[in-house]
Amino acid sequence: MHTFVIRGRALVVGAVLVLTTTILAACSGAQTPSAAAAPPPDPDHGPWVLFQQRGATRTEVALVRSDGTDLNAPVADVGRGFQSNPDWDPSGRRFVFAMGGGQREDLWVADRDGGHATMLLDCRGTCRWFDDPAWSPDGTRIAYSRSSERGGAGYGTLETVDVRTGEVTVLRETGRMEFTAGVRWSPDGKCLVFELVHKVDPGLEADIDGVTLTVTGADLPNQPLRSLTDPKLFAATADWSPDGSRIVYSALATADAAAPDLFTIAPTGGTPVRVTTVADAGGFAAEPTWLPDGSGLLFSGLLGAGTGAPELLAVDADGTDARPAFGDRTVFGRHPRVEPAVTPGG
Repeated sequence: MHTFVIRGRALVVGAVLVLTTTILAACSGAQTPSAAAAPPPDPDHGPWVLFQQRGATRTEVALVRSDGTDLNAPVADVGRGFQSNPDWDPSGRRFVFAMGGGQREDLWVADRDGGHATMLLDCRGTCRWFDDPAWSPDGTRIAYSRSSERGGAGYGTLETVDVRTGEVTVLRETGRMEFTAGVRWSPDGKCLVFELVHKVDPGLEADIDGVTLTVTGADLPNQPLRSLTDPKLFAATADWSPDGSRIVYSALATADAAAPDLFTIAPTGGTPVRVTTVADAGGFAAEPTWLPDGSGLLFSGLLGAGTGAPELLAVDADGTDARPAFGDRTVFGRHPRVEPAVTPGG
């Protein structure tokens, strides 16, 4: 039995306010995702968990069953660069990941078994890396962040790419003092949550002094933004609940906290709800993702004080029973994503 269960000026101002309310209202409530059915999970071992692990010579994409068995690296023979930030397509048959080394990082897609690995986007010219790819609920697009360098300064853009045609759409450009990261789609595909990251100077790899979790529309460029969190709390690595009613993320409980915990917040904003308290015991919680039925969360971190590598951990949605995700099997890794749920009868 597997360990976790997939459970005039005035008129212009008025028009802008109406437009903002209309667009962001689509990001405010429960929605029903549209996705193809995934192949059925193995009833003896549960669904696959996709994540990144530290391999012998590089970071690599990995898969493990939800009972901790069948750990493997499906694209271990693909390329030579570091592999990171994998995400499932909605059918569970393919995944996207970033791969690169040095000054370039590209986007790749592969079948679940590692077959047909193909570069989707080549980071060339002023591009330095693509980060945090996220597959849309309808399977047609992948959202991601691009970092570029021009004239010694770093610039960020939030983009999508059409998986079939390769056509790129720039949704938002940032100035020299900001970039985007950690983008995730709402279950209905209408909205995106992402990190708006502020830098201390214009350099490409400058230190950061604030991160604001932000929601925007996904269909057209430069749609209105809704800020959800205080930048001093460094909220990051968000994920939408399956019904679209909550967003989970990792953040500091207070600006002077030593390590992050998990919180949830409504897409419309409001008071966050703290889910974990592992930072109080010397641990940390990061990179959360919802189980497909909304009953709990998978995340990376440590449950208590220590200097070891991050482990894959689990917690119930109400914050109870923070624990190793695979019972007595310790799996080290980051950025987990659970295989999409099977559509009944699919």
